[in-house]
Amino acid sequence: MSLLDVDSWSRECESCATLNQGILLKLEQREKRQKNSVEYNRLTTAIQTELKQFEGEVKELNQKLGLLEGARSIDRDELFRRRQQIDALKNQFALVNRRATQDTRWERAELFAQSPNDSTNEPATSSPITDDINDVNTLKQRQIDILERQNRGLEVLSQTISRQRNLASQLGQEVENQNDILDNLADTMERVDARVHVETGNIGEINRKDSTWGYWLIIILLFIAIVITALI
Repeated sequence: MSLLDVDSWSRECESCATLNQGILLKLEQREKRQKNSVEYNRLTTAIQTELKQFEGEVKELNQKLGLLEGARSIDRDELFRRRQQIDALKNQFALVNRRATQDTRWERAELFAQSPNDSTNEPATSSPITDDINDVNTLKQRQIDILERQNRGLEVLSQTISRQRNLASQLGQEVENQNDILDNLADTMERVDARVHVETGNIGEINRKDSTWGYWLIIILLFIAIVITALI
């Protein structure tokens, strides 16, 4: 797994988180508008469009992770971390989608036949705005946790790259040492080869001289034999 892949995954997750924040902002703006007004309908259309985009990006991330898992091109820890990120994004989508489709604050306002800004008849035990704030805080905390896990993963990756760089440096030094040894061995072989040639020449000279002395020795012996035969 390359560093580029980690950066690409982080950017795509951040894009989903940005979409989620944008949808939440539009939901807050819509709650301040009169239902079925032009601005209310415009915000509703924009929210629905961004919800579809959010859902599509989460599905695409899930598909990519499935391919990486099938190809076994990602380690188990990184796979688990990314699976948690996708689960968190799915939870975020479910929350904003439910909030966008139910619009419970306006339903209660219509039920009690009053303006949604008038909370005098609201049950004391119900607080949708507080629930929304809690949901947002929960999502923010999850995003913080995800970023912290990503930072820890990047630190581990940095340490791994540093170790690999040190190993590569040691390997390069070892190769240089082996090359020096081979160069020294080649020089030694050249000197030995030169000595062998010299000694071979000396041996040939000795053999040649030995052959000459042997020839004259045979002639002398033959002469002595002839002389002795003549005397007899």
